[in-house]
Amino acid sequence: MKTLASLVIVLSVCASAYAQESPTQSVTADRLGSWSPRDSNSCDTIYGEGRQLCLADRYRMRQEAQASEDRAALQRAQVENLRLHNELLRQELVRSQSPAPSAADLAATPGFANWQTENRWFGSDRARTEYALLYAKDLRREQPELSGRSFLNALSVRVNEVFAPVKR
Repeated sequence: MKTLASLVIVLSVCASAYAQESPTQSVTADRLGSWSPRDSNSCDTIYGEGRQLCLADRYRMRQEAQASEDRAALQRAQVENLRLHNELLRQELVRSQSPAPSAADLAATPGFANWQTENRWFGSDRARTEYALLYAKDLRREQPELSGRSFLNALSVRVNEVFAPVKR
């Protein structure tokens, strides 16, 4: 009878130890060395150094959660800022993409007929003519005070600089 009682005691101790080692109760490798309280008041049931560790871990976990929320909010703000910046760039691009003046637009400039007789390349040399039309757009934007013959002279000076023959 004594052996039977001893055997029952040994079996109950083994069963208790086995229950404590069950997979639902065990600590995963990434949580070793850290308290992971199940509820917010669980540190209140721990005394001594364990309680201090539990409170420190709760504080660290709150700080990490707050930092994560802050990073997410910052990232959302940066995405919104980038979206607004891109929208502004698109609007600026649309405003700045006015078409280059055509030859007819330049022909309407006062003094064009005399200027064209001096600059025979206009209309006959395709590269120079296209460059002159593109540069006319930039010149109007950079120096809006130029008009008439002074505008056309500034245009021909630039074209002659760009297309000057190479000296050897």
